[in-house]
Amino acid sequence: MPGLRERHMDRTRAAIVDAALALFSEQGFTETTVDAIAERADVGRRTFFRYFPAKESVLFHDVDAQIQGTIDALAARPEEEPPFEALLAVLREGAGRFSADLDRRQLLAKVAHECDNLLVHHRAVIMRRLEDEITAEIARRAAVPADDLGAGAAVAAILAAYGSAIRRWILRGANEPLQPLVEEALAAAQEALSSR
Repeated sequence: MPGLRERHMDRTRAAIVDAALALFSEQGFTETTVDAIAERADVGRRTFFRYFPAKESVLFHDVDAQIQGTIDALAARPEEEPPFEALLAVLREGAGRFSADLDRRQLLAKVAHECDNLLVHHRAVIMRRLEDEITAEIARRAAVPADDLGAGAAVAAILAAYGSAIRRWILRGANEPLQPLVEEALAAAQEALSSR
């Protein structure tokens, strides 16, 4: 069971997320300031920045759990399965989970139309971290060095295709099924990789 300090930190983080999401819905992402979020969450500005490096990152507050879930799912695939087949299967399965929280995803879509920085943040921070973690697991499964260029380039290509599907889905309003877009993008990546 988490200690008192961990429970307090969890409550503070949740209060910041709840305040930010409420304000983004009420007055828009661009109009919402960090100070307004901190005030609504009843914390100081410095406390906000101890939990989140930027306003955009609040929208991805559960990214650590999502990345860990992806890595755990990849590690749980049968060891005899080819590494990139395992990755494609995990990403296809993950598309359903990604689109499950419709209210949050539609808020992401709304914010993406307001603020170009959102998708830049997603690509530069979240997809980069995911790429690093997946590359390490793929290298382990393929029994190649962790810095193997071929493994890293193939992971980057697959995740770029996956990220393209997610960006298109968000920019279209996140109100259609994500799975077909992911399937189309991953099939294109598979075809490109298999023809090399």
